[in-house]
Amino acid sequence: MKPGDTITVMAETLSRHGDGVARHEGYEIHVAGLLPGETGDVELDYVSRQRPRAHGTAIHRRNTHPGRRPAPCPHHGRCNGCPLMEMDLASQHELKRRELQREYGVEIDRLVALDGSGLRYRWSSKRVVYGEPGALVLGSYMRGTHNVADMSGCLVDHPDIVRCANELVARANELRVEPYDELGERGDLRYVWFKTDGRGQVLLTLITAEPRSPSIYTLSEHLQVPAGIAWGINSTRGNDLRGTSLRPLRGRQSLTMEIAGVEFHCGPLGFLQPNPAAIALAYHDLVHVPAGGLPHGRVAIDLYAGSGVTTALLRERYAEVYPCESFPESARQLGIEPELVEEFLARLLANPRQPAAKPDLVVANPPRGGLGPTVCTQLNQMHASRLHLMSCNPRSLREDLRRLTGPEGGYRLIQARAFDTLPQTAHIELIAWLVGK
Repeated sequence: MKPGDTITVMAETLSRHGDGVARHEGYEIHVAGLLPGETGDVELDYVSRQRPRAHGTAIHRRNTHPGRRPAPCPHHGRCNGCPLMEMDLASQHELKRRELQREYGVEIDRLVALDGSGLRYRWSSKRVVYGEPGALVLGSYMRGTHNVADMSGCLVDHPDIVRCANELVARANELRVEPYDELGERGDLRYVWFKTDGRGQVLLTLITAEPRSPSIYTLSEHLQVPAGIAWGINSTRGNDLRGTSLRPLRGRQSLTMEIAGVEFHCGPLGFLQPNPAAIALAYHDLVHVPAGGLPHGRVAIDLYAGSGVTTALLRERYAEVYPCESFPESARQLGIEPELVEEFLARLLANPRQPAAKPDLVVANPPRGGLGPTVCTQLNQMHASRLHLMSCNPRSLREDLRRLTGPEGGYRLIQARAFDTLPQTAHIELIAWLVGK
């Protein structure tokens, strides 16, 4: 096989990027434009020399998936943000259930999803700035490149964010703000980050590559939609859109949010779950047992506590709750010092007589990389009565469960559940309930 060849294949599954995945002559073929079960004539664009993988584009479909629909977004195919948009929601849910079991061996009791269209749900959105002065555009990187796809009027962004983005582009073009050129490493405005409380209040963070900006203050004065504006600096290479060296420009510097009945504050660089309504259902189940009952006891530990939603929920039923969070802004809201989970657990295990060393419940919501071997070993040594895990990555969850429930592990998995927190994407949120062996 070589680029330019045409082959006929049937997609068996879907990659996390939304490409159909087929097998042909020992190769794994990733095909843009094919859904699972569809057979198509595929023109190969790339054939790897390092491993048996190729990429291609469907030039003709011989049959159609029953859940296929026209993508409602005009940017689909250029923007990589919603790879499942050509499937209806019921088909998306069935695909996610099947892939969890087939690819990762994770059996779930059910997939929880909100009613509705699966659009306008994102309360937090980051954008790359590109273009020319007077023709600035907000978009996202196209997969595997530094090319940027236009995301104007994004259908999954909350209307407050769309309104703020439209005003930002209009004012920036009037002022001829210079977008940052990633390849030439020159220019002014680099990234923007929108957050909303869903009630009309938008917090906007403008991010430049240099601490001296010729236009940030003027641009800030001309924006009326944001309730508050902050300025961050990010001079690093790569696709990390978060800024540092934050300074307030005007207006409020935090939003008052509510998830699962818990009020908290989110600042310009603080993490905000993109879909608060859906994630509230996951948080609810995280502190409950699979059948819905609410455990209670003397001591609970909340690892990767974030903004403190789960900490507050645990304090309703446990006499003592010990949160751990490493991100400074979130740790301040919790009233604790920032600390890595590994250091926190090592400190508890070093003093087994303190109450926190023998918890009734440990709740953990790690980042995409999962708990990892060190934390899993520490949790096995701690041997809590219950361990409830929340994961945004089934691959890392599978590895964590192997370490926690295997021959050397201290726990037994009793149930798992999935939550469709980001419709139109392959993303899934998972809750796993474990008990001590």
